Amino acid sequence: MKTISVLGLMLLLLGSGFTGIAAADDSIDITGAVQDAMAALEVTSETSGLCVLTDAGYVKVDGETTQECIATLRKETGCSIGDGNLLAIHRSINKPLWFVIFDNETKDCVYAVYKNGAFTATKVNIDGENAKTSDGWNAMKAAIGSDAFSIVTIANAWGYGAPNDFLKCTDLHNHLCPGLSSGYLIAGYIRENYPLGPGESYTWIGCPNWCKEDAIQVILDLTPGKKSLIAKQRSGELFVKEKPLAGILIIWNDTAKSGRGVAFQYDWGETCNLSDVNLSDFKPPGGKTNPLFWTTRIKASFGLLPYLNQPDMFVSLASDEFNVTSEQLDRVKMAGVDPYIELGLEEPTEVRGDFNGDGRVTSADALILLQAAVGKITL
Repeated sequence: MKTISVLGLMLLLLGSGFTGIAAADDSIDITGAVQDAMAALEVTSETSGLCVLTDAGYVKVDGETTQECIATLRKETGCSIGDGNLLAIHRSINKPLWFVIFDNETKDCVYAVYKNGAFTATKVNIDGENAKTSDGWNAMKAAIGSDAFSIVTIANAWGYGAPNDFLKCTDLHNHLCPGLSSGYLIAGYIRENYPLGPGESYTWIGCPNWCKEDAIQVILDLTPGKKSLIAKQRSGELFVKEKPLAGILIIWNDTAKSGRGVAFQYDWGETCNLSDVNLSDFKPPGGKTNPLFWTTRIKASFGLLPYLNQPDMFVSLASDEFNVTSEQLDRVKMAGVDPYIELGLEEPTEVRGDFNGDGRVTSADALILLQAAVGKITL
């Protein structure tokens, strides 16, 4: 492992207070930074097995967009979005600009990040097998910092031959984890077993919700903004049992104004068996401060890669198919409504203080209690 100060990698927006390099058209020019990273790896644009990760195109530098950096990376490295070896990683617009060049043959990468007016580059080996160990992970985390989990998991998944549509899920989620993989498998199960007919559309109720929803969003184009993906939590469901409920699929026929639905469960036990991890290790003592938190997720993520095209191994039905009315479809999207109870999949439980029987304690219940207190009604 070696840390390198990259000379000549200063960034300039023409007319700004930064010092560095700028193109004549005021666009950001990172050519020097990319060339130095390639030299550090001892590779050229003709070298096979290169992959580039970057948050360019999402983040801004001094208020300016950075999408032109993607063109520079393509030109200098030979990697491209079309070839599937240039991956644009989603980040907040306020995050630092960075890129990674990864050599799959040696497992070395250079991570170059722009901070405090300059690029600083770090060369580090991120071999996926070593990342599964506490010492290996700790070394990578120390060298790369907060972006380590994103870089180590996505770069190695690409190196292991993960399918491109799966990598698009990691782009949005900005890392790979077994929760994201479970969503890809659920989406695959839906596509295989519940294809849409004329006039039909999907609504996914992610309940309980975990990282799977981001993969389902990418693969099936279901989003909260379009009200086609609803995320709800249920206490005690996640990682408590080997086959927890995963969510409800509703197939709505807009012509008939009626729908059908089915609930799913996901087999975490099979995930653990295939990747040789313990379910309890997903929540180790100390949480994220414990290397086991990260190595368990890395092992499970890589362990699932060979089975991404076999959703039947992990996804199964938690209910028979049932009918859905327009009123029910509206209700399951509301806050405070348990979709499993609303759709008749589970019996309601009594809620203390719920006097009007809607499953919640609200101001309406307080009004009923007040009326009872003054003798207007009897409970």
